[in-house]
Amino acid sequence: MPRAAGGRCAGCDWITESICTSPLGVVLNRSRNMESSTKPNRLLRIGLTIGVLAVGVVGSMLTIKFKTKAESKPSERKLPSVRVVTAKPGSHTYQIQSQGTALPRTSIQLVSEVSGRVVSVSDKFDAGQVFKKDDVLLTIDSRDYELALAQAEATVAQADLRLQMEEKEAAVVRREWQLLNQGKPSGLQAREPQLAQARAALAAAKAAKEAAQRNVERCEVRAPFDGMVAKAVVRPGQFASLAMPLGEIFSTDVAEVRLPLATGDLDFIELPAAGETVAPDQAPRVTLTSEAGGQALEWQGRVVRSEETIDPVNRMVYVVTRVDDPYRLAKRTGAALRRGTFVKATITGRTQDNIVSLARTALRGKDRVWVVQDGRLNFREVNVVYADKDTAIISEGLQSGEQVITSLLAGVIDGMGVEVQQSAPANP
Repeated sequence: MPRAAGGRCAGCDWITESICTSPLGVVLNRSRNMESSTKPNRLLRIGLTIGVLAVGVVGSMLTIKFKTKAESKPSERKLPSVRVVTAKPGSHTYQIQSQGTALPRTSIQLVSEVSGRVVSVSDKFDAGQVFKKDDVLLTIDSRDYELALAQAEATVAQADLRLQMEEKEAAVVRREWQLLNQGKPSGLQAREPQLAQARAALAAAKAAKEAAQRNVERCEVRAPFDGMVAKAVVRPGQFASLAMPLGEIFSTDVAEVRLPLATGDLDFIELPAAGETVAPDQAPRVTLTSEAGGQALEWQGRVVRSEETIDPVNRMVYVVTRVDDPYRLAKRTGAALRRGTFVKATITGRTQDNIVSLARTALRGKDRVWVVQDGRLNFREVNVVYADKDTAIISEGLQSGEQVITSLLAGVIDGMGVEVQQSAPANP
């Protein structure tokens, strides 16, 4: 195998100075040449990696050295903050809420009881005008009725005269029978039928006269009570026929308000039994309120009766509240409770002892509240005897001094921790 002078052949282990020309030598020599060419690149990559790491370490050290140290606070879980009231048993007077419309106790339509032309109309007979009992509101032409009255009076006089004549003739007959000693005359002989006929004719004549007199009086339409005109539909010169509507009037002495109540509400009001009469000052008190022009108006009344029937439509029972002098015509003070005014009513009911009154927001569902015990929220079942939109009355389930939550919370769990924000006594 040939060899190169002055070097060792990798393939034949000869020492030769030239390159070995054997196949194995050629391959090994080529590999050595490649290793010789890639060695600088590998060293370069290693150097770059070390340089990058060194720069990162130096940058981190500089950042740590020069950055501002922020104060860190340990994170704590915040408990829900709740408002509570302290349960305090005491006496409570029930306030039953309702609403209704004020109407006069008496409202009637005036109709003509006679026919004729309207002669005059009083200034008081106009919508909104006030009148007194027996005031003449309008007048119908009465001349024809006055003539009829005169004729009736003449008929009465004639009938009375005929009766007197029959009575005298009957007296003469009885006297003649006595003088002749013929005993007692018979009824026919004593002219009793003629007397009866004369008496009947006189009675009929008097009745006709009374009717004629009433017709004359009916020509003047008078007010049957103290009141106010709601509507007037006739004017002077208009012909009024029999039973024709003339207008509408109502009384102003008393106004009434029908108040619907749930049947359960009646247990909290001391109403008189059916047929029982109670003095006005002993009847349940009612406060009526309304608003007009941004001003709150108030009137006081009394529950005077219950209608004692359940409405088949809404299943409610109606009680009637009475308000005296609604138009303040006697006192001349305060606002008038006008006909048709819609009012809200608060009925003062009976008083019950040893109960807890809470705000309605403290009630969860129908019969549950949340109480705070040892910093934790606990569910508590209670006995609710009465509840409206503002108040809940608790008779059992709460002890004096217990804290009842009034705040609204989401995702409530029995036994969860809470923080009390405010404590106040329960409603008195």
